[in-house]
This record gives sequence, structure tokens and C-alpha cells, in this order.
Amino acid sequence: MLSYEVVKSNRQQFLSLTGMEVEVFDVLHQGYQKQWNRNIKEYTVAGEKRTRAHRQRSDGVLEQTRDQLLFVLHYLKSNSIQEHHAATYGMRQSQCNMWLHLLLRLLHQTLTALKQLPERDATKLSKVLRGLHEVFIDGTERDIDRPGDSEEQRKHYSGKKNAIRSRTM
Repeated sequence: MLSYEVVKSNRQQFLSLTGMEVEVFDVLHQGYQKQWNRNIKEYTVAGEKRTRAHRQRSDGVLEQTRDQLLFVLHYLKSNSIQEHHAATYGMRQSQCNMWLHLLLRLLHQTLTALKQLPERDATKLSKVLRGLHEVFIDGTERDIDRPGDSEEQRKHYSGKKNAIRSRTM
């Protein structure tokens, strides 16, 4: 079974699995652990209202919060099917699905609390960008249907051959 303790010492492998350095992971983990503790007090892993206090199980899968965070980040980075991901972590696909539903929600809450989610609203984004001195924008080009109007074609043409692409950021 893949675990944080196994991969943290191999920086290249850790970066390959999660897309981040161990130090960045540890900062994210601090926020994630708060979300986990808040959630596990009230709900079970399956999402049901808790009737008794949570206790760690020695035979449980993903009992450690660092392993949980590794699990969900690895899933997001590798984009593997759940059956494969489950086999990597020594569980059934149904367990993998249950964990992913919980951990993706907790990761989103963590990133929201840390103010690390990408801004989707253009007016809010412009307010955020006003105070910054330097901004890096990551953009991709996507194929689009060729516009009929030549002015529209010039507007969308990226300079690449054989395809009309939209410059998206």
C-alpha cells in the first residue's frame, strides 16, 4: 500500500505523485487536518451523522491524515480509474469511491479556508490582481469551429498551422 511515510523521502517520486514538494504538502496538510478533525467529530467516513466518538482503528485504511491527503492528491494528479487507484492503496473500488467523495470535499474546504482556490469570477479576479506586482498566467489553446467572418478568424488565429484555436486563459 502506498503511504506518505514510504514516499516522502523520495522527492522526485513525491512530486510525481502529488504535483507538489513535501514542504508545500505539509503546509496544505495543516489546513486539511483541521477540516478532517472538524468533519470526523460529527460525521462518519460514509457521511452519516455520528452516534459515538471516532476512534482510530489499527486495521483501517487511510487512518492517517497525511495518507488521506496523499490519496486524494495522487488521484487528482494521475486521473486514474478508481479500480486502479483502489488497488494501489489496498482497498476495494467501493471504498475508494467513498473516500474520494469525502476527501475531495474536505480538500475543497481546505483550499477555500486557505484562500488558495482559483478565482472564477472576472470582477473578483480584477480586484485580486490590482494589488499584485507580478502575475503568472497559465493558458491553453483549444480547437474551435472556424469562424466564417475573416475578422473573427484573425481574432482567434493563434499563429499555429492547420487549426483554428481559441486562446484561453
